[in-house]
Amino acid sequence: MPYEPKAGHISIFENEKMGRESAPDHSGYFIAHRDIKAGEKIAINLWAGRLNSLRSFSGRVSDMQLRKTDMPLDLFGNPSKPVG
Repeated sequence: MPYEPKAGHISIFENEKMGRESAPDHSGYFIAHRDIKAGEKIAINLWAGRLNSLRSFSGRVSDMQLRKTDMPLDLFGNPSKPVG
């Protein structure tokens, strides 16, 4: 049964450079799990490929978890309140 990509999954393959050292070492794709805005940071997790697998790495895309330290602060270091 062939691999069926799912939303949020990543596949990265090792490239055969065929004598071209400037070619990328790996290439691949991910299947977006939602609409993504330009400039948005997307979290990824990667696992090394399994033996006898064509994929060098596999992984998942997920939403970034907002940590308390990532929250915007006011001039006094307090979490700022949304305007509006």
